[in-house]
Amino acid sequence: MCYNNNPPEKIQPVPEPVVCPNCGAQIDRDADRCPYCGYINREGAERKFRTDLEAIRRDIEETKKEPTRALVRGIAGGTKLVLTILVILLVITALGVAELIRETRDKPKLFLTAEEQAHASAYAAAAGEQLGQAYEDGDITRMAEIFDEAYSLERVSLWGVPHYEAGYAASCYGKLSRILAGWQDRSLTDHEAEELTYICFYFYYRAYGEDGAALFDPIREEEILPVITDRLGYTGEDMERMRDRVLEAQRVNRSRVFRETSKYYKNYH
Repeated sequence: MCYNNNPPEKIQPVPEPVVCPNCGAQIDRDADRCPYCGYINREGAERKFRTDLEAIRRDIEETKKEPTRALVRGIAGGTKLVLTILVILLVITALGVAELIRETRDKPKLFLTAEEQAHASAYAAAAGEQLGQAYEDGDITRMAEIFDEAYSLERVSLWGVPHYEAGYAASCYGKLSRILAGWQDRSLTDHEAEELTYICFYFYYRAYGEDGAALFDPIREEEILPVITDRLGYTGEDMERMRDRVLEAQRVNRSRVFRETSKYYKNYH
């Protein structure tokens, strides 16, 4: 009789998914961005950032293991290479930290204490009632105020409350109005162009769903479509061609929109 003396292979546990605080979808814990809305997953982003830094460190160590080649090229050349790598490392670090701060500064917190969770639950319930009343009144401005206060001031996610999509659409419409008002006297910044494009795509593809159709379909037809065609320069054929490239599970993916359109920002007028 034969026996297998080899120790059993360890089964690596599958990481539990996390909930995106921006759209509420379940995402891979290691993902640096939510694949549905583009929101930065801090835990995954930090892990990816550390992995990238470790890869750069290994590259530097490999470079140090080639003393003969370094001597042939000369001490000056080797020093210059190391300094260049260090400068690149510092720039990557600064850009990564700046982007992480910008993306998470006014967003709901990812991890809450028990006390914070109790406050967030109570706040979301109250805000949900207010949002429902504003929805029944057809008050888009009030809906945007409720939604923005929850996310920007209280940093509480309203995902799951009735009329969430309509509230999100109202918030997007408020941001769009502010960007368009400032666009009269000056050029758009790249960040404004990114925000404007995402919002226009959100409305074009009716990502607000049936919940927001009665309120936002008229706005889509009368205000959004002219901006898309007359000021951004996209035709109906362009928008339909990009539909499958920017939609994911019927949601407009911000990162995909950026990849498809950022090269056209300079043509906006």
